[in-house]
Amino acid sequence: MNRFNCNVKLSLVVAWVLSFQWFASASIVHAQALGSNPIIRDRFTADPAPLVDGDTLYLYTGHDEAKGNEMFTMWDWQCFSTKDMKTWTAHKPIMRVTDFKWAVRDAWASQAVKKDGRYYFYAAVQHDKTHGGKAIGVAVSDSPTGPFTDARGSALVSDDMTPSLSPWDDIDPTILQDDDGTAWLCWGNPNCYLAKLKPNMIELDGPIQQIFVPNYTEGPWLHKRNGIYYLTYPAFAHQGFSERICYATAKNITGPWTYRGILTGAAKNSYTIHPGIIDFKGQSYFFYHFAGLTLPDGQSGAVGRRAVCAEYLYYNPDGTIQPIQQTEAGISVAPHPAAYTPNSPPNIGESDQGVTVTGNTAPGANEWPGKPVLVTTDRPRYEGVNPESFNRSGGVTSLGQTFVLDKDIRLGAITLYAGDGFDTDPNNLITLALYDLGPAGSSVGANYVAGDNLLGSGKGLKVAYGVQAPGLLQFQFHGDNEVSLKAGHQYAFELQGKKNNPTVYWRRTGRNVYQFGAAFSNRKLLQTNDKRQGDFVMAIYQADQ
Repeated sequence: MNRFNCNVKLSLVVAWVLSFQWFASASIVHAQALGSNPIIRDRFTADPAPLVDGDTLYLYTGHDEAKGNEMFTMWDWQCFSTKDMKTWTAHKPIMRVTDFKWAVRDAWASQAVKKDGRYYFYAAVQHDKTHGGKAIGVAVSDSPTGPFTDARGSALVSDDMTPSLSPWDDIDPTILQDDDGTAWLCWGNPNCYLAKLKPNMIELDGPIQQIFVPNYTEGPWLHKRNGIYYLTYPAFAHQGFSERICYATAKNITGPWTYRGILTGAAKNSYTIHPGIIDFKGQSYFFYHFAGLTLPDGQSGAVGRRAVCAEYLYYNPDGTIQPIQQTEAGISVAPHPAAYTPNSPPNIGESDQGVTVTGNTAPGANEWPGKPVLVTTDRPRYEGVNPESFNRSGGVTSLGQTFVLDKDIRLGAITLYAGDGFDTDPNNLITLALYDLGPAGSSVGANYVAGDNLLGSGKGLKVAYGVQAPGLLQFQFHGDNEVSLKAGHQYAFELQGKKNNPTVYWRRTGRNVYQFGAAFSNRKLLQTNDKRQGDFVMAIYQADQ
C-alpha cells in the first residue's frame, strides 16, 4: 500500500471519527437541552419542593441512594437553585436525617418556607423507639441553602398524635403561609391532616384536623392563588393503582373542599409521584418526579431511584388548572397554554326509582347517624381502613356482607362507609342486591349461594354514584323495595359491578369485628394474606312505622 492511500484512509477515518463525535455531541445536547426533563441528571432526586426567594428559585429534594432492589434508601436532603429555570446550581446537602438526634433513618419528603428572614424546613423521618413510626421534624437556618439545625430537639408531629392504625401516616409535610401570616401544616398517608402553626413556626397552635378528599394517598401540596386554596395530592395508590395527581379547591383552608379531578397521570417507571407548585417570574410551574433517568455510571431509575422534572402549569379563568402532560421537553420549549374549555359535570347516569342515593354528607364519619338496627362496627372511619372494589385480586363482580337480624324489620335504608373510585356512567351503574340465605348457621361459611334478589322485583336496583371522599353513602329504599327481613335469617347485601371497573370503594375492617357475618368477594370469604377475615362497614335502618 502506498503512502498516499494510507494518508487518504487515515484522513477518512479521522473525518469519520470527528463526524461521529460531533453527531454524538449534538445528540447529547439535544437530549439534555436546558430545561428538559429530568432537570437534575447527576444524581437521583425525589419529592420536589420549590421555594421562591427574591429572584431565585430554590428546589429542595430527597436523595435516592437505593441499590439493586432496595426501595427507598434516603439519608439527606438536597438543594438546587436557579434564576431562569434552565440552569441549576447544586448546593451541599442541607441536612442529614440523623441531624434530628431523635430520628434514625428515612429522609423523606420535605418543604422549606421563609418567615421573618429565617428559613424553616419541615421533613418526614423515622422516629427512634421512644415514639416509633414516622414523624415530622422542623429545622431552621439563616440561609436557604443551609445548613439547617433541629429547631426543637423533638418531633413537631409524632405517630401518637394522630388517630390512625398506620405507623407511617405522619409523612410528607407541606406548608402554606396565608395572607394574614398564619402558617398551616398539612401532611399524611393515608389520612390527610391539617394543623395551624404558632407564629414561631415550630409549635402547633390548636388541634389536628382532617381533610377528606376523594382517592387521597399522600404527598399533599398546599398553595393559594386569587383567594382560592388548592390542595394537590398523589392519589389512587390505596385503590391498587400507580399514583396519579389529583387536586381540590376551597374558599377556606379548613374546607369544604371541591374535588376537581385528575391533574396528571402516573409517572414513568414509578408508582409514586409528588407535586410541587410555584409561581416564579410571572409563570406557574409544576414539579414532580419520575424514574426515567439513567446516571452516567449506568444506574437506571427504579422505585427508589427517581428524578425530579418540571412542566409549565396554566390556570383557567375560573381558577381550575389545565391538565398537565408529562414531557421530555419540560420547559425547554416556550409556554403553550391550551385553549380554555369549561369542564362539564360528568354524566353519572340515573338511579332506579326504587332507591334514593345520598352522597357523602359526613366525610370521615366516625359514628352512625340516627338509630340503626344493626351495624357491623361502631366506628366506621376508624375501623374502615381497607378499600375494596371490583379491581380486587384480578377483578371481581360482587362485594358482599352477610348479616343476621335479631328482630323482624321492614328495610328502610342501608348506609355504607365508602368512597373514592371513579364516577359511574349510564353504561356502568352499580347494582344493589339483597339475598335471603335462610336460617343462620352457627358459623360463617367460606362462600354462599345467592337465591332470588329481594330488590328491584328480582332484578336488583341500579344506582348512580358520583365520586366522594370516604364517608357515608346511603341507599334509601321505597315502595316494594322496603322488603320484610326476618329475625334469625342470614342475609347477604351485595354491590355488583363490572370486573376491574372500580367505581366505588367499600371500606372493610382489618379484623373480624362482627361475629354474625363477614365480608365476601365474588361470594367467597374475603381474607387477608394472614388469613384474617373482616367485615364491610355498613349500617341497616328500619323503615319508618
